[in-house]
Parts: sequence; C-alpha cells; structure tokens
Amino acid sequence: MQTTTRKVLPALLEAAKNDGILRRMIREGLPLTREKWINMAWLGHPPTPWTSEHEAEVPEPFQRPLHND
Repeated sequence: MQTTTRKVLPALLEAAKNDGILRRMIREGLPLTREKWINMAWLGHPPTPWTSEHEAEVPEPFQRPLHND
C-alpha cells in the first residue's frame, strides 16, 4: 500500500489545486479515497444511476472508466 500511496499522492495534491473537496480532505486528514470524495460531494447521497457526467466531476486520480453493458 505504501508504494501505491507514493504514486497517487502527488496526483492528488495536484488535483487539489482545482478541487475544494479534495483540499478539505487533505487539510482535515480525511481518508483520500474515491468513496469519501463522492460522499462529500453529494452529501452522502450519490446520484443513481451513476453517469459519465458524474464521473467527469470526480478528480482525475479517482476516476474510473465506465462500462457500457
């Protein structure tokens, strides 16, 4: 996990320059996870269905490709 953190942290710090939620997470020492960011962004009620427009709002280091099944 430490290796992953070393790779992801610089990208998250860069993304935080343009994302207030991510800046708050870092400032408050909150877990730097996709799930935490989504819960904070949508006040614990993320939209369903989850669309590409929602995914585009997630900071790039946390983004995941959507599968069109």
